[in-house]
Amino acid sequence: MIQFTFPSFLLSLLLLMAVAVYLLRRWQRWMFMVCGGCLNLLGLWLWQTPVARDQWLVARVDSWALTTGQGAVPFYGFHLQLTPSNEPVIVALLLLLGTGMMLLVTTGQGESFPMFVLPMGAGYICMALMVDAPLMVDAPLMPVMLAPIFLAMLMAISVFSIQTGYWGDALGLLWVILPPLLAVPFILLASWYLTQVSLNPQDTGMAAEAMQLLAVGLLLLLAPVPLHRTQPELSGAAPPIAAALVVLFYQTLVLYVVYLTMTDTALLRDDSALNLWLIATGIVTAVWGGLAAAGTSHPGRLWGYAMLHDWGLILLLLAGPFAMFPDSEAFGVAHASGRSWPLVVSLFALRIVSTLSAATGMAQLRRATGELRLKSFQGIGTCLPWSTTAFLLGGLGLAGFPLTAGFSGHWAGLQALAEIDWRFAAVVLVSSGGVVVGFVRIVPVFFGQWENPLPKPGHLPGFPQGDATLPREQPLGMLLSVGVVLLVAGIAIMPQLFEGPIIRTLFAFN
Repeated sequence: MIQFTFPSFLLSLLLLMAVAVYLLRRWQRWMFMVCGGCLNLLGLWLWQTPVARDQWLVARVDSWALTTGQGAVPFYGFHLQLTPSNEPVIVALLLLLGTGMMLLVTTGQGESFPMFVLPMGAGYICMALMVDAPLMVDAPLMPVMLAPIFLAMLMAISVFSIQTGYWGDALGLLWVILPPLLAVPFILLASWYLTQVSLNPQDTGMAAEAMQLLAVGLLLLLAPVPLHRTQPELSGAAPPIAAALVVLFYQTLVLYVVYLTMTDTALLRDDSALNLWLIATGIVTAVWGGLAAAGTSHPGRLWGYAMLHDWGLILLLLAGPFAMFPDSEAFGVAHASGRSWPLVVSLFALRIVSTLSAATGMAQLRRATGELRLKSFQGIGTCLPWSTTAFLLGGLGLAGFPLTAGFSGHWAGLQALAEIDWRFAAVVLVSSGGVVVGFVRIVPVFFGQWENPLPKPGHLPGFPQGDATLPREQPLGMLLSVGVVLLVAGIAIMPQLFEGPIIRTLFAFN
């Protein structure tokens, strides 16, 4: 019997899908639908069948078998292995990738993007499989220490994937490479210091230096202000679905790496100032996102600054495991640590929903007008009401506006901050108002009188247009936008829908 471990099967499947999408590009819509459906079904199946501690048989056909559990794939001294700890991350990446492929059915994002996004997703999944693998004797470094190098390479590939097929500012998109690239020397140097500490345990000064370097590297990976240009640059210049996938892929892996580092490196709590840096940069990031959103007139950048504000709140909550906020003695370490990661996971899950909702609506609007300028969106809401509603609800959800998907997560985060220090909650709440003001300012433009010339036929490659009168909702696009609006409304009314997956994720991490 020939056995295949799940990692080798999954990575091979993604690469074969990329080849198939390229070879069968004449039927690309059907390929997007088939690949997206398969990835979503695979992610849901994996979520419904938790990984056991022992190796177990998943499928068997004659002499072929697929196994998971303790089955691992050697990879340059590391192990690629599916474990209960990294399973939620793999599921999230599969669902993100599958949803993105399904969205490409109605919104063209460039002819080459589908061929790039599948190998890019395979790279992120490979990182997740390796990060939680046990340290091998032959491995040059701990997997967590190598994460910035892999992230920098994957973000470099992302630049080509989001730029191909469109005219735009390629230099601005290179900002996506900067945070992981800057983090590489700090984390590699911290790894060298930790190696020296293991040889000389009495040298406490070297251990403290290692923790400070590691803290700087993690902070750079999280890309707060002033390394924040990734999100507004991508949302303002790149195709919306492509921009959303690139940002969410990166941030999913970064949060997982930060979690592993925080839980596995106990000295990081006492010998570094990471908690103070997270508080300071989280406040600045949330405030700058709100102010910039209130002042911008570019719909794409507005969406990017809303994502930035939401990311600032997540950075603030990440400081919770250290329980070193000002005036937090009454709550204790256990209380803050127990509440922080559930809030982070909940808020990030709702962030994914809001971001993809906004991207879905924005992609339909961009397809109809051919660009992302506010002037080109004059009156677009009267022609594409469902797509416009999906964009507005998704963007407002990133600010925690009531009756949107992100409201429950933001409200819980603000309550947790207010219990520790009400000033933090007040600052974040006021900056959220800036994001809301930014979206309120563009509503009269979106639903005003249509004053734009008609888009040129075939303006977007692969998805020709040619409406003789006004742009209208395409049947598939309208169905997709209606589904997004119903999903956002459902989560806003019943936020407990996410309770089960979040609890399952936290149990897997623990």
